[in-house]
Amino acid sequence: MKINHKIAVVTGVAASAALLLGGVAQAYTLDPADGTGFVGKGEVQTPFGWNNAKLQANAAGVSFTYEVSDSYTAVCTWITGEGTRGQKTHNVDHRTSTSVASSVAYDARVKSQITGFTLKGFGATTTTGAVPEVGGTCPGNPGTDGTWTSVTQTGSTGGLYVHHDSAVALLVPTVPSAV
Repeated sequence: MKINHKIAVVTGVAASAALLLGGVAQAYTLDPADGTGFVGKGEVQTPFGWNNAKLQANAAGVSFTYEVSDSYTAVCTWITGEGTRGQKTHNVDHRTSTSVASSVAYDARVKSQITGFTLKGFGATTTTGAVPEVGGTCPGNPGTDGTWTSVTQTGSTGGLYVHHDSAVALLVPTVPSAV
C-alpha cells in the first residue's frame, strides 16, 4: 500500500510539472528591441474562449499592442513670490502604447491550419503623461513654476496585449528556462 501511495504522489507531481511546463511552452516570445516574435494560437484562443473554428474565423481581426504604465512619485520645489520655499509631492503616471505588426502563421503542411501569429515589429507609439526628470520644470502657479527635486519610480505594469473587436487581453510572456 505504501508503494502505491508513493507512485500516486510521484505521478501527480509529474503531471503537475507537465501542465506547468506545457503552459510556459505555449507563451509568446517578443524581442523588446524590435517587436519581433511569435504568439501561439492557444495564447489568443484562451482569453477569448475560442475553439479552432472560431480562431480561423476571427484571425484576420486580431491585432497586438505593447503597452506600459509607469508610476512615479515626484517632489516639486519652488520659491513663492514672498521668497518662501514650497514643496509638494505628486503622483505622476506615464503610459505608452505601441502597435505591433503581425501576420497569421499557418502550418506549412496544411495551409488553412493557423498555428499562431508572427510578430513583425513595432509600429506607431502614443504616450500619455510625461516622465518627470530631476531638474526639469514642474507645475506651479503662474509665474512660480518649480523644479522636480526628487523622482522615484514606484511601479510599472503592462506587456503584450491581444485585441479583437472590443475585447482585450494581456498575454503572459515566456519565462526563460534555467539551464
